Amino acid sequence: MANNQDVSKEFLQDLADLTLPTLCRKYANEASVHRNILMSRGTGVTGTWRDFRCFLTDIGQRPSGDHGLVLLNRNERTYGPGRARWMTAEEQAAHEAEFDRQQASKNREQQQLLHQAAAIQRAKAPNAPNFGQWTPMAGRQVSYTEVAKRLAIPVQALSKTMADGRSADELLRRSGSAQDLINPDLQWLPPDPVRKAGFFEAFRIWHMQVQPQFSRAATPTFLFLYIALPVMKECRDELMSLSLWNPLGQRAMNARDGHIAWKKYCEFMPRAQVAMMEIPIYATYSLLSDLDPLCERIITAEKRFREGPQKVVATHRAA
Repeated sequence: MANNQDVSKEFLQDLADLTLPTLCRKYANEASVHRNILMSRGTGVTGTWRDFRCFLTDIGQRPSGDHGLVLLNRNERTYGPGRARWMTAEEQAAHEAEFDRQQASKNREQQQLLHQAAAIQRAKAPNAPNFGQWTPMAGRQVSYTEVAKRLAIPVQALSKTMADGRSADELLRRSGSAQDLINPDLQWLPPDPVRKAGFFEAFRIWHMQVQPQFSRAATPTFLFLYIALPVMKECRDELMSLSLWNPLGQRAMNARDGHIAWKKYCEFMPRAQVAMMEIPIYATYSLLSDLDPLCERIITAEKRFREGPQKVVATHRAA
Protein backbone atom coordinates (compact mmCIF):
# COMPACT_ATOMS: atom_id res chain seq x y z
CA MET A 1 0.00 0.00 0.00
CA ALA A 2 1.34 3.41 -0.96
CA ASN A 3 2.44 5.64 1.88
CA ASN A 4 0.87 9.03 2.58
CA GLN A 5 3.64 10.91 0.79
CA ASP A 6 3.10 8.90 -2.39
CA VAL A 7 -0.66 9.47 -2.16
CA SER A 8 -0.10 13.20 -1.75
CA LYS A 9 2.20 13.30 -4.78
CA GLU A 10 -0.34 11.38 -6.84
CA PHE A 11 -3.13 13.70 -5.71
CA LEU A 12 -1.18 16.84 -6.64
CA GLN A 13 -0.24 15.31 -9.98
CA ASP A 14 -3.87 14.45 -10.68
CA LEU A 15 -4.94 18.00 -9.93
CA ALA A 16 -2.39 19.30 -12.41
CA ASP A 17 -2.75 16.75 -15.22
CA LEU A 18 -6.19 15.10 -15.32
CA THR A 19 -9.03 16.49 -17.37
CA LEU A 20 -12.05 17.61 -15.37
CA PRO A 21 -14.24 14.59 -16.32
CA THR A 22 -11.43 12.18 -15.42
CA LEU A 23 -10.79 14.03 -12.15
CA CYS A 24 -14.49 13.75 -11.27
CA ARG A 25 -14.52 10.05 -11.97
CA LYS A 26 -11.35 9.31 -10.00
CA TYR A 27 -12.50 11.38 -7.01
CA ALA A 28 -16.15 10.43 -7.24
CA ASN A 29 -16.89 10.80 -3.52
CA GLU A 30 -15.54 14.34 -3.43
CA ALA A 31 -17.33 15.14 -6.70
CA SER A 32 -20.61 13.88 -5.19
CA VAL A 33 -20.19 16.15 -2.16
CA HIS A 34 -19.36 19.09 -4.45
CA ARG A 35 -22.41 18.41 -6.61
CA ASN A 36 -24.65 18.22 -3.53
CA ILE A 37 -23.59 21.57 -2.12
CA LEU A 38 -24.00 23.17 -5.55
CA MET A 39 -27.58 21.88 -5.71
CA SER A 40 -28.61 22.27 -2.06
CA ARG A 41 -31.32 24.78 -1.38
CA GLY A 42 -30.64 27.35 1.31
CA THR A 43 -26.88 27.09 0.83
CA GLY A 44 -24.49 28.30 -1.80
CA VAL A 45 -20.96 28.08 -3.11
CA THR A 46 -18.84 31.17 -3.51
CA GLY A 47 -16.01 32.16 -5.79
CA THR A 48 -13.66 29.54 -7.17
CA TRP A 49 -15.41 26.67 -5.39
CA ARG A 50 -17.97 26.47 -8.17
CA ASP A 51 -15.20 24.76 -10.13
CA PHE A 52 -14.58 21.20 -8.92
CA ARG A 53 -10.82 21.31 -9.51
CA CYS A 54 -10.47 24.44 -7.35
CA PHE A 55 -12.78 22.95 -4.74
CA LEU A 56 -10.75 19.74 -4.57
CA THR A 57 -7.45 21.66 -4.47
CA ASP A 58 -8.61 23.69 -1.48
CA ILE A 59 -10.46 21.03 0.51
CA GLY A 60 -8.23 18.01 -0.22
CA GLN A 61 -9.22 14.37 -0.48
CA ARG A 62 -11.98 13.00 1.70
CA PRO A 63 -10.03 11.08 4.36
CA SER A 64 -12.64 8.32 4.73
CA GLY A 65 -16.30 7.46 4.30
CA ASP A 66 -16.87 8.60 7.89
CA HIS A 67 -15.85 12.15 7.03
CA GLY A 68 -18.36 14.78 5.96
CA LEU A 69 -17.86 18.34 4.76
CA VAL A 70 -18.70 20.62 7.71
CA LEU A 71 -19.05 24.40 7.73
CA LEU A 72 -16.68 25.84 10.32
CA ASN A 73 -19.20 28.51 11.29
CA ARG A 74 -22.58 26.90 11.81
CA ASN A 75 -24.24 30.28 11.25
CA GLU A 76 -22.71 30.45 7.78
CA ARG A 77 -24.73 29.18 4.81
CA THR A 78 -22.22 29.62 1.99
CA TYR A 79 -19.40 27.20 1.23
CA GLY A 80 -16.04 28.62 0.16
CA PRO A 81 -12.29 28.62 0.86
CA GLY A 82 -11.54 28.45 4.57
CA ARG A 83 -15.19 27.93 5.52
CA ALA A 84 -15.46 24.14 5.58
CA ARG A 85 -13.38 21.06 6.46
CA TRP A 86 -13.65 17.27 6.36
CA MET A 87 -14.68 16.00 9.80
CA THR A 88 -15.92 12.83 11.44
CA ALA A 89 -18.99 13.02 13.69
CA GLU A 90 -16.72 13.10 16.75
CA GLU A 91 -14.54 15.85 15.28
CA GLN A 92 -17.63 17.86 14.40
CA ALA A 93 -18.96 17.60 17.96
CA ALA A 94 -15.62 18.77 19.35
CA HIS A 95 -15.51 21.60 16.82
CA GLU A 96 -19.03 22.75 17.75
CA ALA A 97 -18.10 22.81 21.43
CA GLU A 98 -14.99 24.89 20.67
CA PHE A 99 -17.06 27.18 18.41
CA ASP A 100 -19.48 27.87 21.26
CA ARG A 101 -16.58 28.60 23.60
CA GLN A 102 -15.03 31.05 21.12
CA GLN A 103 -18.35 32.82 20.55
CA ALA A 104 -18.78 33.30 24.29
CA SER A 105 -15.21 34.61 24.49
CA LYS A 106 -15.87 37.06 21.63
CA ASN A 107 -18.92 38.42 23.43
CA ARG A 108 -16.87 38.96 26.59
CA GLU A 109 -14.09 40.63 24.59
CA GLN A 110 -16.59 42.95 22.92
CA GLN A 111 -17.93 44.09 26.27
CA GLN A 112 -14.38 44.65 27.54
CA LEU A 113 -13.53 46.72 24.46
CA LEU A 114 -16.60 48.87 24.97
CA HIS A 115 -15.55 49.54 28.57
CA GLN A 116 -11.97 50.27 27.50
CA ALA A 117 -13.13 52.64 24.75
CA ALA A 118 -15.25 54.53 27.26
CA ALA A 119 -12.30 54.79 29.66
CA ILE A 120 -10.00 56.03 26.89
CA GLN A 121 -12.56 58.60 25.81
CA ARG A 122 -12.88 59.89 29.36
CA ALA A 123 -9.08 60.16 29.62
CA LYS A 124 -8.87 62.05 26.31
CA ALA A 125 -11.65 64.43 27.26
CA PRO A 126 -11.24 65.27 30.96
CA ASN A 127 -13.32 68.40 30.44
CA ALA A 128 -16.21 66.51 28.85
CA PRO A 129 -19.69 67.32 30.13
CA ASN A 130 -20.56 65.94 33.52
CA PHE A 131 -23.39 63.43 33.25
CA GLY A 132 -25.23 65.26 36.00
CA GLN A 133 -25.28 68.42 33.90
CA TRP A 134 -28.36 69.78 32.16
CA THR A 135 -28.86 70.97 28.60
CA PRO A 136 -31.74 72.34 26.52
CA MET A 137 -33.64 69.79 24.45
CA ALA A 138 -37.04 70.22 22.80
CA GLY A 139 -37.61 73.46 24.71
CA ARG A 140 -36.84 72.20 28.22
CA GLN A 141 -33.84 71.49 30.42
CA VAL A 142 -32.92 67.79 30.57
CA SER A 143 -30.05 65.82 32.08
CA TYR A 144 -27.29 64.31 30.00
CA THR A 145 -28.53 60.90 31.12
CA GLU A 146 -31.91 61.60 29.53
CA VAL A 147 -30.23 62.85 26.35
CA ALA A 148 -28.27 59.61 26.08
CA LYS A 149 -31.43 57.57 26.66
CA ARG A 150 -33.28 59.44 23.90
CA LEU A 151 -30.33 58.91 21.55
CA ALA A 152 -30.09 55.19 22.44
CA ILE A 153 -26.37 55.48 23.12
CA PRO A 154 -24.22 55.05 26.26
CA VAL A 155 -24.04 58.20 28.34
CA GLN A 156 -20.22 58.00 28.11
CA ALA A 157 -20.46 58.61 24.35
CA LEU A 158 -21.97 62.08 24.77
CA SER A 159 -18.54 63.69 25.15
CA LYS A 160 -17.79 62.62 21.58
CA THR A 161 -21.18 63.18 19.94
CA MET A 162 -21.62 66.63 21.52
CA ALA A 163 -18.19 67.79 20.38
CA ASP A 164 -17.88 70.94 18.23
CA GLY A 165 -20.84 72.52 19.99
CA ARG A 166 -23.56 70.19 18.75
CA SER A 167 -26.80 70.69 20.63
CA ALA A 168 -29.01 67.96 22.03
CA ASP A 169 -31.74 68.90 19.51
CA GLU A 170 -29.30 68.53 16.62
CA LEU A 171 -28.19 65.14 17.92
CA LEU A 172 -31.81 64.10 18.25
CA ARG A 173 -32.41 64.94 14.58
CA ARG A 174 -29.30 63.01 13.59
CA SER A 175 -30.40 60.10 15.73
CA GLY A 176 -33.67 59.94 13.82
CA SER A 177 -31.77 59.97 10.54
CA ALA A 178 -29.57 57.12 11.75
CA GLN A 179 -32.57 55.08 12.91
CA ASP A 180 -34.16 55.41 9.46
CA LEU A 181 -31.09 53.70 7.98
CA ILE A 182 -31.05 50.75 10.40
CA ASN A 183 -32.32 47.47 8.98
CA PRO A 184 -31.91 44.54 11.40
CA ASP A 185 -32.43 42.02 8.58
CA LEU A 186 -29.37 42.91 6.48
CA GLN A 187 -27.69 39.69 5.34
CA TRP A 188 -24.15 40.68 6.31
CA LEU A 189 -25.02 41.35 9.96
CA PRO A 190 -23.67 38.90 12.55
CA PRO A 191 -26.35 36.36 13.57
CA ASP A 192 -25.58 36.79 17.27
CA PRO A 193 -28.13 39.28 18.74
CA VAL A 194 -25.60 40.77 21.19
CA ARG A 195 -23.06 41.51 18.46
CA LYS A 196 -25.79 42.89 16.20
CA ALA A 197 -27.05 45.23 18.93
CA GLY A 198 -23.47 46.33 19.68
CA PHE A 199 -22.88 47.17 16.04
CA PHE A 200 -26.02 49.27 15.73
CA GLU A 201 -25.12 51.12 18.94
CA ALA A 202 -21.70 51.92 17.46
CA PHE A 203 -23.41 52.99 14.22
CA ARG A 204 -25.69 55.45 16.02
CA ILE A 205 -22.72 57.01 17.83
CA TRP A 206 -20.70 57.26 14.60
CA HIS A 207 -23.59 58.59 12.51
CA MET A 208 -24.11 61.53 14.88
CA GLN A 209 -20.58 62.69 14.00
CA VAL A 210 -21.32 62.65 10.25
CA GLN A 211 -21.86 65.94 8.42
CA PRO A 212 -25.57 66.38 7.58
CA GLN A 213 -24.99 66.45 3.81
CA PHE A 214 -23.54 62.94 3.96
CA SER A 215 -26.08 61.42 6.34
CA ARG A 216 -27.88 59.31 3.71
CA ALA A 217 -24.64 57.87 2.35
CA ALA A 218 -23.30 57.06 5.84
CA THR A 219 -25.20 53.78 6.12
CA PRO A 220 -24.64 50.80 8.43
CA THR A 221 -23.34 48.92 5.38
CA PHE A 222 -20.70 51.59 4.76
CA LEU A 223 -19.60 51.54 8.41
CA PHE A 224 -19.32 47.74 8.34
CA LEU A 225 -17.07 47.88 5.26
CA TYR A 226 -15.03 50.66 6.89
CA ILE A 227 -14.46 48.32 9.86
CA ALA A 228 -14.12 45.01 8.01
CA LEU A 229 -11.89 45.78 5.01
CA PRO A 230 -8.84 47.08 6.94
CA VAL A 231 -9.06 43.99 9.17
CA MET A 232 -9.14 41.75 6.09
CA LYS A 233 -6.17 43.63 4.64
CA GLU A 234 -4.16 43.17 7.85
CA CYS A 235 -5.00 39.45 7.92
CA ARG A 236 -3.99 39.03 4.27
CA ASP A 237 -0.69 40.85 4.82
CA GLU A 238 0.09 38.73 7.88
CA LEU A 239 -0.58 35.51 5.96
CA MET A 240 1.50 36.73 3.01
CA SER A 241 4.42 37.45 5.35
CA LEU A 242 4.21 33.82 6.50
CA SER A 243 3.89 32.48 2.92
CA LEU A 244 0.44 31.14 3.80
CA TRP A 245 -1.73 33.32 1.58
CA ASN A 246 -1.47 30.92 -1.38
CA PRO A 247 -0.24 27.77 0.37
CA LEU A 248 1.42 24.99 -1.60
CA GLY A 249 0.75 21.49 -0.33
CA GLN A 250 -1.60 20.08 2.27
CA ARG A 251 0.66 20.88 5.23
CA ALA A 252 0.78 24.58 4.35
CA MET A 253 -2.97 24.58 3.73
CA ASN A 254 -3.55 23.07 7.16
CA ALA A 255 -1.29 25.70 8.72
CA ARG A 256 -3.22 28.47 6.97
CA ASP A 257 -6.62 27.01 7.92
CA GLY A 258 -5.59 26.87 11.57
CA HIS A 259 -4.17 30.41 11.66
CA ILE A 260 -6.24 33.02 13.51
CA ALA A 261 -5.66 35.57 10.70
CA TRP A 262 -7.19 33.20 8.12
CA LYS A 263 -10.17 32.45 10.36
CA LYS A 264 -10.77 36.16 10.89
CA TYR A 265 -10.40 36.85 7.16
CA CYS A 266 -12.88 34.11 6.30
CA GLU A 267 -15.33 35.40 8.89
CA PHE A 268 -15.43 38.82 7.19
CA MET A 269 -15.04 37.77 3.54
CA PRO A 270 -18.57 36.49 2.74
CA ARG A 271 -20.22 39.26 4.74
CA ALA A 272 -18.11 41.92 3.03
CA GLN A 273 -18.98 40.51 -0.40
CA VAL A 274 -22.69 40.79 0.39
CA ALA A 275 -22.28 44.29 1.85
CA MET A 276 -20.40 45.57 -1.22
CA MET A 277 -23.33 44.61 -3.47
CA GLU A 278 -25.52 47.06 -1.52
CA ILE A 279 -23.34 50.06 -2.47
CA PRO A 280 -23.17 50.39 -6.29
CA ILE A 281 -19.92 52.42 -6.35
CA TYR A 282 -18.13 49.57 -4.54
CA ALA A 283 -19.89 46.63 -6.23
CA THR A 284 -17.45 46.53 -9.16
CA TYR A 285 -14.42 46.05 -6.91
CA SER A 286 -12.92 42.62 -6.26
CA LEU A 287 -12.00 41.79 -2.68
CA LEU A 288 -9.19 39.60 -4.00
CA SER A 289 -7.49 41.99 -6.44
CA ASP A 290 -8.77 45.44 -5.38
CA LEU A 291 -8.67 45.26 -1.59
CA ASP A 292 -5.95 47.92 -1.20
CA PRO A 293 -7.50 50.66 -3.39
CA LEU A 294 -10.95 49.89 -1.99
CA CYS A 295 -9.67 50.27 1.58
CA GLU A 296 -8.09 53.60 0.73
CA ARG A 297 -11.26 54.83 -0.97
CA ILE A 298 -13.50 53.88 1.96
CA ILE A 299 -11.15 55.36 4.59
CA THR A 300 -11.04 58.64 2.63
CA ALA A 301 -14.84 58.64 2.31
CA GLU A 302 -15.31 58.06 6.04
CA LYS A 303 -13.03 61.00 6.85
CA ARG A 304 -14.98 63.19 4.42
CA PHE A 305 -18.28 62.11 6.02
CA ARG A 306 -17.11 63.34 9.45
CA GLU A 307 -14.92 66.31 8.57
CA GLY A 308 -16.31 67.54 5.27
CA PRO A 309 -14.55 67.64 1.88
CA GLN A 310 -12.43 70.72 2.59
CA LYS A 311 -10.66 69.25 5.62
CA VAL A 312 -9.94 66.00 3.78
CA VAL A 313 -8.44 67.86 0.80
CA ALA A 314 -6.32 70.00 3.14
CA THR A 315 -5.04 66.87 4.90
CA HIS A 316 -3.97 65.30 1.61
CA ARG A 317 -2.19 68.50 0.52
CA ALA A 318 -0.30 68.68 3.82
CA ALA A 319 0.81 65.07 3.40
